[in-house]
Amino acid sequence: MRIRQKTFSIETADRFDIQNVSPEVTAAIEEMEVDDGLAWVSTPHTSAALSTNEFEEKLLFDMKRRFMELAPPDDGYYHDTDHINRGEQPNAHAHLLSAMIKRPVLTLLQDGELDLGTWEEIMFFELCGPRTREVDVVVLD
Repeated sequence: MRIRQKTFSIETADRFDIQNVSPEVTAAIEEMEVDDGLAWVSTPHTSAALSTNEFEEKLLFDMKRRFMELAPPDDGYYHDTDHINRGEQPNAHAHLLSAMIKRPVLTLLQDGELDLGTWEEIMFFELCGPRTREVDVVVLD
């Protein structure tokens, strides 16, 4: 068994941003020249998350609205006290949402293709941006 890894960066545009990173993941796998195996996609950030779902405008709107209702950015979180005192952007809401959303994406890789559903995409959730973020793609073949 071989383990191969590629990392790519993405720029997020807003405090809360959802991006389809399936094309970048596919490109990383193509660079590794692997046809079959397991693909593990993760991000090393505690205020960001990855998941899979349908990347459709109305659904993204609904997700953003619901997530902001679940963990509003400026809701007086205890964790934010030190950030506010240092003049930094409060981020407790981002950690809470990451804990609810976050999971590395693990999928089969068959004939060089990610084994995703018809409408399924790998989605990166920026929860405390805008920032430059990293996504790791590891393939076991």
